Amino acid sequence: MPPSCLGCACSSPRTAPSSGRLYLATQVAHTAAGLRSLARSEGVALRALAPGLLALDRTDVDAFVSAAQRHLTSVEAAEVRCLVLAGDDLPDVAVLTQALTAPSLAAAGARIQHADLLPLFADEAGCFHSVYQPILGLTDLRPVGFEALLRAVTPAGDPVMPDVLFPAAHAADWTHLLDRVGRTTALHDAGGWLPADQLLFINFVPTSIYRPEVCLRTTEQAADAAGIRLDQIVFEVTEGHRIHDLDHLQRVFDHYRSRACRVALDDLGAGYSSLNMLVRLQPDVVKLDKEIVQSLPGQAARAVVKAIVDITHAYGGQVLAECLETQEQADAALELGVDLGQGWLFGRPERRTPVRARRAPGARPAVDPSRPDPAVALPPHVLESAAAAAGDGMSGLLVRAVDGSISGVTVVDVRHADQPMLYVNPAFEALTGYSSADVLGRNCRLLQGPDTDPAAVRQLAAAVRDGREHRAVLRNYRKDGSAWWNELHLSPVRDEAGVLTHYLGYQHDVSGRVEVEERLARQATQDSLTGLANRAHLVDRLERSLVQARADGSAVAVLFLDLDGFKDVNDTLGHAAGDDVLLQVAERLRTTVRPEDVLCRSGGDEFVAVLAGLDPLDAPRIAARVAADVTTALARPYLAAGTTLRLGASVGTALFPDDGSTPDRLLARADHDMYATKRARQAGELR
Repeated sequence: MPPSCLGCACSSPRTAPSSGRLYLATQVAHTAAGLRSLARSEGVALRALAPGLLALDRTDVDAFVSAAQRHLTSVEAAEVRCLVLAGDDLPDVAVLTQALTAPSLAAAGARIQHADLLPLFADEAGCFHSVYQPILGLTDLRPVGFEALLRAVTPAGDPVMPDVLFPAAHAADWTHLLDRVGRTTALHDAGGWLPADQLLFINFVPTSIYRPEVCLRTTEQAADAAGIRLDQIVFEVTEGHRIHDLDHLQRVFDHYRSRACRVALDDLGAGYSSLNMLVRLQPDVVKLDKEIVQSLPGQAARAVVKAIVDITHAYGGQVLAECLETQEQADAALELGVDLGQGWLFGRPERRTPVRARRAPGARPAVDPSRPDPAVALPPHVLESAAAAAGDGMSGLLVRAVDGSISGVTVVDVRHADQPMLYVNPAFEALTGYSSADVLGRNCRLLQGPDTDPAAVRQLAAAVRDGREHRAVLRNYRKDGSAWWNELHLSPVRDEAGVLTHYLGYQHDVSGRVEVEERLARQATQDSLTGLANRAHLVDRLERSLVQARADGSAVAVLFLDLDGFKDVNDTLGHAAGDDVLLQVAERLRTTVRPEDVLCRSGGDEFVAVLAGLDPLDAPRIAARVAADVTTALARPYLAAGTTLRLGASVGTALFPDDGSTPDRLLARADHDMYATKRARQAGELR
């Protein structure tokens, strides 16, 4: 432990002498009166040294502290400071200095209650260990890492259950210590077996980190001693720790990232602040709350997961569903775009056996981190023999022809579990930015990234499993992180006996073509100004919603809205200012309705929203509430052409099946209701 940490809260469990002078400090008069009353009933006297500062000389301090904790309410016990000093009297200034760092009476009582845990901290290496639960990619079910979970046994070998250990540490203010033990133990115990291409998720409590540059030195030293690179570590904080200081957590995250580590936020979807924290912190990995995951494929859970996935993918993060226990849950998570999975469906937490010795701090790593993915790379002699075999079977002309091809070419060996690349040509290197030294021995999935279509990857994997030829257009990523569209052609290669041994892959950059196609598709379905659906796309989506509603008995609400006073904006400030206002309207509508609801600019200053999948009994109330929310949102001031504007909006609603059964009928009814609302308000204003 660094010298600067000696005596700190993370170095050893803080305890107090069991006899001596007890000082109790409180700012609440009735609490002081309650303590004096308790002392009288115990046959002792609390002396008042100063207002709110009481003292007691006693040989059995523990008994009085425990009695005082029981006598006061939990709020009172948390407010009282409790200091025990053994030995001679100290000057007042010394008492005051130590009182500033004294625990609460509640913590002091908990330290007495849980004194049986002290031997664990006295022998950290013997009493603490980590178990590890695998984390897999949901698209291909390949392992990407492990989460470390701290476990403890007494010196006699009896297990200390987590539901006892962690609450006890929290109550006794030993969280800083247990957090440091958890981080270092996770690294120590993983050092002998963690593959160099996989991640290690380590939980931490942000309030246990005072200054990250100092408090995380022990963690970095443990990683160095274990031979684990910092870029393999994902530090994970759970929202269950009631984060109140986001600025501090942001600083901790920034420090981790500056050291090449990644960060994760757990329990997303469990609290009201979840999405705010997600947008603010933008963690590399977002872990969905257990209750949300286990509620899949329920409609409410799907809506929460979809919102989190959309936000996380928008900034390039990954989403992990933990506590997956059924295939149905995993399938629903994958369908919603979740990237990673963890839970008993894939494996329970287990203690792992090291396969290589730990190294001393400062020693050379057992694996050269400059080589990519050493855990999946083939040994050099295998690559050399494969290259020699390829050379024997190809003419020099063929080799030169492939090397000179303008298409990227790869040769993949499917006889090995990770299907490593054995050869890439210069065009592949130019196309991807990876040199042959970067990629030989690695799987082609290194080209995939956050926006690579999981369904396309699954189809590709299925074709390879079946030994079929396959064509696909995938969004891939170069070494520098830039994205490109890869038109990929896979061709199987078989030996003389017809056994599949290799695949040839041909890559072409078709980014320009795909971008043109996407632009044309957007023009066919989107409003060119706001990016919302156009009327043709709205009718198509509404028709599909009605088909689904007829099948499952749900209701659909259509909201038709028209801006009040918009014509004056165009007439007085010009059409550029009007366009600016329409863009602001579109953004406000996006934040008012659900992510899955359809928004359309029907034309001019008219907009439509379609709310599908509603409970028929609750649909009228929901439609009315959303209409009111929209009206409120659009009534806020707008800024355009340097001028502050105030507009209103009239909203009409129609419901399926009550008000119509076709898109045209529902839109007409909502339009009619909108104009009735507008006339009624104008009449009220005239009166």
